[in-house]
Amino acid sequence: MSVLKIPTAKVFEPLLQPVRCKALFGGRGSGKSHFFGELLVETCQAERGTLAVCIREAQRTLAQSSKRLIESKIASLGLGHGFKLFNDKIATPGDGLIIFRGMQDDVADTLADLHRLTFFESAPIPEFDLGNWWLAFYERVPVAFAGLIPSTIVPETGYFCRVGVVDEHYGHSLQLRLMRAMESRARCNGWRCIVSDTTDNIVSANNFIRAGYRLYQPQIPWGWPNTLYWKKTIQRKIRRRNHNDA
Repeated sequence: MSVLKIPTAKVFEPLLQPVRCKALFGGRGSGKSHFFGELLVETCQAERGTLAVCIREAQRTLAQSSKRLIESKIASLGLGHGFKLFNDKIATPGDGLIIFRGMQDDVADTLADLHRLTFFESAPIPEFDLGNWWLAFYERVPVAFAGLIPSTIVPETGYFCRVGVVDEHYGHSLQLRLMRAMESRARCNGWRCIVSDTTDNIVSANNFIRAGYRLYQPQIPWGWPNTLYWKKTIQRKIRRRNHNDA
């Protein structure tokens, strides 16, 4: 009989208790996936025949799934002899199985289709499981989209990475309306501001001006020599204390 010794960060120790539901909320790089990945492998080793499904909100390919992380945990824990790795699943001890699914694969496909319709081949299709994404519909037909992700350059900041509107639906302020939704999300995230960029796009640049964005020069420019950089400070939500609060 082998004994697994898995170091656990103190912040995760309460999650080792046997309860029906366990949940974590935190930013990227906080170790959530690593903790649950090790816990899943440990559970599969201890409870033979465990059946598990790893779900992401938007997953178009297994490259966007947690499969690689689970495989690395199996290897680092020295349990490769008890698990069998397949292209799309992992067999666990005692005829158990781990499978990988996307909860909103159709949403990711819709976003990708809109990206092709609006950007053609001028920009690569982003990873839609990163950040927050919005779709705008006319009746039941998607006609616009936008994406907001954490900035990798400016701290406490969201990067307005994409917005696209199908030609037939220009003139309805869809970009401006999507920008308002993103600003509300940025406040909830506790971000200080939103940054973005435009290159040879007068219509989009005018929309940034209408929405209250201002031109600025980042310390580390990430675009082309003729790229314009935009920034808007986001007023965080502050709970006002009234006289009845104690």
